[in-house]
Amino acid sequence: MEYASLQLKIAKFFAEVVRPLPKPEWATKNEVSLSLDNAVLRDFSLQQSDAPVLIIPPQAGHHSCIADYDKSQSLVEASLKAGKETYAAEWKSASYSQRNRTIDDFIASMKKCVEKIGKKVNLIGLCQGGWQSAIYASLFPEDVESLTLAAAPIDFHAGNGMITQYARLYPMEFYESLVAMGGGNLNGGFMVIGFMMLNPVDRFITDYLDLFEHIDDEAFVTRARKFRAWYEYTQDIPGRFYLQVVKELFKENKLVKGGLEILGRKVNLGNITCPLHLIAGEKDDITLPEQVFAAEGYVSSKAITKLTVPAGHIGVFMGTKIVRDYWPQIFSRM
Repeated sequence: MEYASLQLKIAKFFAEVVRPLPKPEWATKNEVSLSLDNAVLRDFSLQQSDAPVLIIPPQAGHHSCIADYDKSQSLVEASLKAGKETYAAEWKSASYSQRNRTIDDFIASMKKCVEKIGKKVNLIGLCQGGWQSAIYASLFPEDVESLTLAAAPIDFHAGNGMITQYARLYPMEFYESLVAMGGGNLNGGFMVIGFMMLNPVDRFITDYLDLFEHIDDEAFVTRARKFRAWYEYTQDIPGRFYLQVVKELFKENKLVKGGLEILGRKVNLGNITCPLHLIAGEKDDITLPEQVFAAEGYVSSKAITKLTVPAGHIGVFMGTKIVRDYWPQIFSRM
């Protein structure tokens, strides 16, 4: 490569790396059906159905539109194509005044969303939204037509994954210091850096080398830019909620061991009797398949679907091939 061409390539690369990124947007047209202090209920419905789909995205420092990332990578679109009345929650970034919100507050917000929809729902929980959905289904089984858990940890200690190891390794004082540095909330950037550190070579070196190598490929750069806009746009998480999740779920595993109390009631996964769909990624190093499939041993559901897909973590619910080839069979059983 000529020196002048190399200089131009380097300039284009650095210009792309420092490019200001926009706030992520939902790919599919929708209306805000309900607005709460910590969440928005988005209505994508093109038709009415007896049991609508309600998608609960994760609260993990990223924007909720991962459920509708792109027209070709969208659970919302897959649900609509299956003829479902479709809704999704959008979690808001926590403000200082919301720093003391707990799991109770988010389950209560889910209840308000279901009440707004006004029907039993096919509840789909993605990643961290999965254990929230399992808690909801155990407390309000009368509201849930079916429960789908995608890359969602239920038994947090199953498989002894890296996140489980970190949760055991670091004392609560470490996590409390993170919240203190965020002024009472967990800074979303801390969460994202934590995820990146699970695969530091890929996230800090390989990804940038790939971008440099393909900097003249407009289609590649556009895809990379879109993903960065989602991945690097961070949202803060209520500090008390975060510490409760770390202590009671990741450390003490109370969701399956018992002792978790939400909204003044003990959470018992045995109360879940609706059809249950469990989806795990065979290459998922964030939520191991064992953590997802463990749910089968704690619920009372008779109809259980277990599906392992060729994907990593977020690929389970936004990979083009996975959404196209695997999710339609789940929607067909709702």
